[in-house]
Amino acid sequence: MLLTTHMKVEKTLTSKLVLFYSMTGNTKAIAEVFKENGFDVFNVKEFDTIDIDKYSTIIIGTSTWGRGVPPKPFFKIRNELVALRNKKIGFFGSGRSEYQYYCGALDLLEELLQPKNKILFKYKYEGYPRNMDFENIRKIIQEEIK
Repeated sequence: MLLTTHMKVEKTLTSKLVLFYSMTGNTKAIAEVFKENGFDVFNVKEFDTIDIDKYSTIIIGTSTWGRGVPPKPFFKIRNELVALRNKKIGFFGSGRSEYQYYCGALDLLEELLQPKNKILFKYKYEGYPRNMDFENIRKIIQEEIK
């Protein structure tokens, strides 16, 4: 006789969130490092009904489009981001330094969130992250995010 128990399993949220967008995988690669370190990690493209206000630390990862703007999926959560207050915020993203607005989306998001939140770090890297970038992010997680 086989007994089956049905249990509802709920994900326990940490107080640390990473929202990222990655078109080519450059940003997702760094997001995975945060996931390995106990962060809740969500692709903003698939972001649905998570109450980001429940998190004390929010890390945003993105590439930059055009003239230094975040990718379109970030616009659908713009209101939630603007409403954030008293959060610890960090930024990371890949870009290409030959462009006028190298990782400009990070600068724009920082400008938007800085007045009402504490900015922990902003980390920019060229293209796909190198070993040094992974090491730097691990160091930031250990030293800057408590």
